[in-house]
Amino acid sequence: MPDDELYAPVLYSGWWAALGVVLVLLVVGWVVFALMSTRASAQEKASRFAPPWSAPGLYDPFAGLRVEFESRLDAVEATYLAGGLDERGLHLALSKEVRGFASGRLGVDASVLTLSEIEHMTGTQHLTRLIARYYHPSFAEDVAQDVVQAVGPPTGQEQGGTPTGKESIDRARSVVRTW
Repeated sequence: MPDDELYAPVLYSGWWAALGVVLVLLVVGWVVFALMSTRASAQEKASRFAPPWSAPGLYDPFAGLRVEFESRLDAVEATYLAGGLDERGLHLALSKEVRGFASGRLGVDASVLTLSEIEHMTGTQHLTRLIARYYHPSFAEDVAQDVVQAVGPPTGQEQGGTPTGKESIDRARSVVRTW
């Protein structure tokens, strides 16, 4: 190439530098806007509900779960007292609800775990005793006949319930409230 064909480099226009600065400022502005618009304001922070407390000074991270399963146990009890569930159905429903609570509490699907698998988990002694108590009525052929022979006929004050059914509901509530 001969020397006379070389050309000096061409400079970019000043507009390109200005456009680059504007684009950088737009990106920084967008990030600041996104961060500021997604943060809670002082009013929103003040209006939030206080965390549930199980005892003075102690935070209960499972308070919402407890409330949910208390209401589920209330529904099971109402169905049972109305005569919609027999003893076997009651114990199956209670086992399902207690295992659902355990799933939320343990972070593992307890509905598919055997009793021995639950026993090997830390802090599940009350739960395993409760589920073990539900096994006999859940798998009995004729629970109503077994209960009448063991406890006697249902009293009128329980409206279709038996002392064993009411006791089972109370034990389920106790586990949900205290575990």
